[in-house]
Amino acid sequence: MDTTDNRLLSGILEQAELSAKKTQEDAQDQVANILAQAQKRADKEVAAEQRTVEQKLQQIQLRLQANMGTAKRKASLRKVDESYQQVMSRVLSALDAKTVSAYLSQWIAEAAIGLDLVEVKVASSHQCPVTEEHLAKATALVRKATGSEITLHLDPKPIRGLGVIVSSMDDTISFNNQVEIRLRRFDRDIRSLIQEHA
Repeated sequence: MDTTDNRLLSGILEQAELSAKKTQEDAQDQVANILAQAQKRADKEVAAEQRTVEQKLQQIQLRLQANMGTAKRKASLRKVDESYQQVMSRVLSALDAKTVSAYLSQWIAEAAIGLDLVEVKVASSHQCPVTEEHLAKATALVRKATGSEITLHLDPKPIRGLGVIVSSMDDTISFNNQVEIRLRRFDRDIRSLIQEHA
């Protein structure tokens, strides 16, 4: 009976060892499986995070490029504005009363043709007053350009700027041909020229 008990105990111990070994192997397999799955999840999360970082980096680069483009455009516009101010300053300083006086007849005729009236009045500044000679030349220019006869009167009310304002006798309509207004009419052309040469 001792021998049988020993064999039985030996078998039970052997069986227990095999069972423990199997349980340990299963546990190690589970641990390895859990670690592998965790590694896969971690790799996926790292890859997703890298994609997110790359997208954000691309957005930042696009924003940076857009901001640089905007800054360049602003600098270019500022340069054009500064050049424009310099040009206008030089033009205005060159257009004194003596220079403008030579063009008054043409400006009066242009305004009179624009108004298309038979009788108008012409206002000018004290620095560069319109004379009867200017009116006579303007009348001849209108006649030559349109074939129409026009009567021009001197307006007793002076204007501030150099140039002329030609108005209907009742002041309902007028054509402003002052230097500053004339320059504003060419503003776009002047800016375009400056941009071409900037």
